[in-house]
Amino acid sequence: MKKMLAILLLAIVVIGCGPKMAKQETLDAVAEARAALEAAQTNITELQGEIDALTAQKAELEQTIKGMEEETATIENKIDTRCNK
Repeated sequence: MKKMLAILLLAIVVIGCGPKMAKQETLDAVAEARAALEAAQTNITELQGEIDALTAQKAELEQTIKGMEEETATIENKIDTRCNK
């Protein structure tokens, strides 16, 4: 009786712990999630490139503004110099 019970318990453990197959729904969900991840990574790469381009453009515009401010200051100094004489 004990041997039979031990064999039965062993059989239940082996069957319960055996390899399990994934359902097709699960595989489809994983494939869909993987495709969404790849699309998101591509989008991130594109957006990072756009950020870099805009940052470069911002630096150029700031340099242009700085130059224009210097030019304005120079012109104001010339006007002040000529008007005070």
